[in-house]
Amino acid sequence: MPEFNRNVLESLRIPLEDRKITISRLNTTVTYPCEFMLIASMNPCPCGYYGHPEKKCTCKPEQIRKYIGKVSRTTFR
Repeated sequence: MPEFNRNVLESLRIPLEDRKITISRLNTTVTYPCEFMLIASMNPCPCGYYGHPEKKCTCKPEQIRKYIGKVSRTTFR
């Protein structure tokens, strides 16, 4: 998920919460009901080894914070 821009992920929030999608083209606006499940995954850090029991993570703490921050506002500790 962090590979997507934040605005792309945020734009999916409206249809998920409101269960409708509005499409505007030229002089017409149409609203349709929608219901979907978004399934996504991500690595724990850019290199993928943060927290791995055998392999060492090569990322700096700031890189991990930035990576996680793209999806969540959770603070990395």
